[in-house]
Amino acid sequence: MAIENEVVIIAEVVALPGKREELKRALVEDFVPKSLAEEGVSVFRLHENRDNPGHFVLYERFRDQAAIDFLFAEEHFARTKETLASLAEGGKPKVSYFHVLSD
Repeated sequence: MAIENEVVIIAEVVALPGKREELKRALVEDFVPKSLAEEGVSVFRLHENRDNPGHFVLYERFRDQAAIDFLFAEEHFARTKETLASLAEGGKPKVSYFHVLSD
């Protein structure tokens, strides 16, 4: 499949005070590995701001929009949304979508 069909998502989420470890654990142990195992997901990397602990960024690369739609329908995605509602500022991540222009 051509890279022009690929989609990158950058999702940022900030843990509520005192919730950093709990949010990090949920992302590292559940959401990231299960999402990366999905067909159509080529990259799913979690990062933490080194100067602002608890500020997480997910870099996600998908084969196409259908792969994103599939992930969003999965049970572990719904579970992560519930986790974010109780552990993250604003209850959800800030999400940006990008077209892939080069490798």
